Amino acid sequence: MHPPVVFPVVPGVQLLSLAFHSDGVQVEAATTGEHAACTNCGRASTRVHSRYVRTLTDRPLGATPLRYRLTVRRFVCGNDACPRRVFAEPLPEFAPPRARTTAGLSAAHTAIGFTAGGEPGSRLAHALAMPTSPDTLLRRVRAAHREPGPPPRSVGLDDWAVTKGQRYGTMVVDLERGRVVALLPGRDGKAVADWLRANPQVPVITRDRWTAYASAATDAAPQATQVADRWHLLKNLREAVEGVIARFGPQLRAAAASLTGSPVPPRDPTPTSPARAPEPLSTEQFKRQARRDRRQRVRDLHAEGLPLRAIARQMRMSRETVRAILRGPDRPHGRLGRRGPTSVDEYRAEVEAWVAAGGTNTAELHRQLRAKGCRARYDAVRRFANRLLGSSGQPGRRSPVTPRPTPAVEVPSARQLSFQFLRRQPLAAGEEPPFLNRVRGHLPGLDAALEVAAEFAGMIRRTAATPLADWVAKATASGVPELARFATGLRADEAAVIAALTTRWSNGPVEGQVGRLKAIKRQMFGRANLDLLAARVLRKG
Repeated sequence: MHPPVVFPVVPGVQLLSLAFHSDGVQVEAATTGEHAACTNCGRASTRVHSRYVRTLTDRPLGATPLRYRLTVRRFVCGNDACPRRVFAEPLPEFAPPRARTTAGLSAAHTAIGFTAGGEPGSRLAHALAMPTSPDTLLRRVRAAHREPGPPPRSVGLDDWAVTKGQRYGTMVVDLERGRVVALLPGRDGKAVADWLRANPQVPVITRDRWTAYASAATDAAPQATQVADRWHLLKNLREAVEGVIARFGPQLRAAAASLTGSPVPPRDPTPTSPARAPEPLSTEQFKRQARRDRRQRVRDLHAEGLPLRAIARQMRMSRETVRAILRGPDRPHGRLGRRGPTSVDEYRAEVEAWVAAGGTNTAELHRQLRAKGCRARYDAVRRFANRLLGSSGQPGRRSPVTPRPTPAVEVPSARQLSFQFLRRQPLAAGEEPPFLNRVRGHLPGLDAALEVAAEFAGMIRRTAATPLADWVAKATASGVPELARFATGLRADEAAVIAALTTRWSNGPVEGQVGRLKAIKRQMFGRANLDLLAARVLRKG
């Protein structure tokens, strides 16, 4: 005996019979209304013309598919002025016209399409006993009705990558309601200007410092207040501080040495090795030598008095690259970074014992370390052993070399120090102050530049109330070229920066929505057209 089945009550539909089959449950039903309204003119009619059967698939009963065989009547329209003579009675609450699924199943497919997309959604629908194709799910997503909302009053703008480095789009977000209101093609400002002209009620526009958005907002919405994004202001400040610290590289190393009383070795010294005849350069060594030669050529041209633009044109570099080479310290040995920790470090004693015993087979060494629990791959073990052996590139016994001593003071990179500068968390009890805090007192020029930068960081974080014009004048007069360039950029966008420092508006909600868009885009493997992506992103939730 089959268990009882409960069906939803549908006005105007009567259940006639129920049959269980191996492939699901089939329900016989018929319409029972006394009249129906014409789908063209809306006039009610009671004159039945004929009947026909519609086959509809509904949401499953548990894991059992459910199908309806619904007998529907056709009526004759009694309005002589109506061009439609015969019409089928509509059932909007049960199934749309010409549909093969009920409204309930269509709503379930739409929800799956919005949540999981096409291919993943199709697999999920099959697992839930509601099988359908990926194309059907995406078609329902595109056709889904979007609830109209009130016109936005404050919006945020940001770009997103359709194809990274090639094509971009623009997102418009309602900041008050936290929802996306438009996805526009391109980021050149044309589509943004058209959208702003169509929405003149917008009084506040937040944006990053992209000039195309600033120009579009100024031209198309002159009545709106533009607000620069505080996160991007802080990011630009950090980049300027990184440039300042990079110029003080040699002084930082000297200060680190004075703090410990021991010299800090050069960051990439040439390891001491047995004297041997020079060997041909490897491909990597040749590339490094070529990079060193190009950097030296840039310095030579600058010493001859050539301007940056001429050097960049002659060396086929960007001016920023030329400026970075001239700003940084001389790097005769190419890369400055020391080797970081490896997974073989804790087995150094075993490797040194293997070297002392005259071992030459690194594959055998790898097997020995694996037996002792080392999870490093063979290449990592080979590189570690070769550094101890001072690899000569020749077969046979190789002479071990003295390992490079670890410096007493680790000198972080300029990028790491710039993030130390922006650190806000107070030090925990017993925690050693960051390296930058320990050495800046020994470098008056660096300390003065960082004090000026710290004042602007306090203005962004609302802990300092310095007027922007005063800070720009101070940064320009400081003699620090990086801060002076940063201040010049602030002066060009002064009104938006002042609004960022004095109002509550922020572009943070837009950044969050861009992250959500990226997640949806990855879920669809980056193959979504703009209309499909917009249908999913514009849906709230």
